Amino acid sequence: MREVKIIENIKIKEDGCHTQILLLEVKYAAGLSDIYLLPLSFAPGDKAESIVIENPYAVVAHLRHGNVEGIIYDSINDEEFRKHFLLILAKKHSIRGLYGELITYTGKYFKKYKLQELSMVKSQVLKAEQNNSSILYGKELIFKLYRRLDEGINPELEICRYLTETLSFSHTPPLVGAVEYRRHGYEPITLGMLQTFIPNEGDAWTYTLDWLGRYFGRILARKNELQEKPTVPSFLFESAFQDIPELFQELIGGVYLEMISLLGKRTAELHLAMSSEIEDVSFAPESFSVSYQRSLYQSMQSLTKRVFSLLRKNVKNLPDNLKGLANEMLNREKEIMDRFRGILKKKISAMKIRIHGDYHLGQVLYTGNDFFIIDFEGELARTLSDRRLKRSPLRDIASMIRSFRYATHAALSKYTPIKPEDIPVLEHWTDLWYQYVVRTFLRSYLEKVGNAPFIPDDKEMLGTMLIAYLLERAIYELGYELNNRPEWVIIPLRGIKHLMEIK
Repeated sequence: MREVKIIENIKIKEDGCHTQILLLEVKYAAGLSDIYLLPLSFAPGDKAESIVIENPYAVVAHLRHGNVEGIIYDSINDEEFRKHFLLILAKKHSIRGLYGELITYTGKYFKKYKLQELSMVKSQVLKAEQNNSSILYGKELIFKLYRRLDEGINPELEICRYLTETLSFSHTPPLVGAVEYRRHGYEPITLGMLQTFIPNEGDAWTYTLDWLGRYFGRILARKNELQEKPTVPSFLFESAFQDIPELFQELIGGVYLEMISLLGKRTAELHLAMSSEIEDVSFAPESFSVSYQRSLYQSMQSLTKRVFSLLRKNVKNLPDNLKGLANEMLNREKEIMDRFRGILKKKISAMKIRIHGDYHLGQVLYTGNDFFIIDFEGELARTLSDRRLKRSPLRDIASMIRSFRYATHAALSKYTPIKPEDIPVLEHWTDLWYQYVVRTFLRSYLEKVGNAPFIPDDKEMLGTMLIAYLLERAIYELGYELNNRPEWVIIPLRGIKHLMEIK
């Protein structure tokens, strides 16, 4: 960071709530600058002390002005701010800043909420690790405050409005309202979004880790009778429609397999809904063109070159047991490029649609008997305009399939009853779990989408595309892990190796 500059200041003064919503421009030594949102409040005396004790990370600065001492802190940690912010949104306010204005508005689902009841509701900031801040109002509403801002409509707001207000899609939380910053001559900036809160038992990631723990327990309890290790099947299309052996239905859990089948169905329903528009150009499906196929190949190629260059620089820092695998994949770089070239073999007879864009088990709420799909922002490393592009929904499918692989690794590392000598046994059975669960998900998805126009009618091309998207995702993961979690590099490296072995 080279400089942080306040570029907008919007003052909110209502019934004891005094907050300044700042837009900050962060400039770097290289690359484009970013804009961040930071709401600030002042607290003196006892209130300041309690914030320092309970939420020390919220404190921005300690202040003394005359005889008054206090702190400047992030306003979302203030109950009064959270309450008044909800009421401002409900009343459809417009608040002037230095250069533009903050605009709030509600959607058609807001009419079920009464203003007087909203003024009484208690709120809390969710502690989940994320790039934004989420405020839960009672058990009714959840507000997501975006921290890193981009000019233009946020794809999450755009997609949620379309799914819930235009289509009445029932497996995404309904949009209730939104907050934008508008300035003459510029595109609006989405600051936040209010949705119905869906009571849940966690996300599909946590649900899956729980069932994986049960699976490990069953394997270890029966390891004497399970001496003969079954071969690992291929999960792709020929095997996707084969029945899962009774042994694995029993070990994995029939209930879990039924729920993953339901997840495949809900994913298909999402893509069918997203492909149903005819008139709205933001959502109407578009054909694959030869030039798009070429640009898709080039983007996969440039990603591979960039990530493998990073891998070469970091091989020496990897654990000794991973250096061999890393070098093997580096030596196969040209072969990987050739695998991507498969998407250029013939014209793809499929449509591009708006997709989720960052679809994995953590983006799905589990209610106890169903799933709700959330978080349509897309990959935040991409630009906002890039996240709004239409793509093949097979990209979402590839991301979810890779998420199941991540779940096996996370579950194995967290399974406390495991003994060192059990790890090789469980690793093999974990591969089997992954293949059968992915088969269940993929089968359900393909059965539900049927002959939808976004699925290639050529089954060979369907397989080629899915492998290419899986490989692209694994390479993206490799770059991410090298930069953020080097100890997890083994997952994408093994994923790339496995994908290159599929014929």
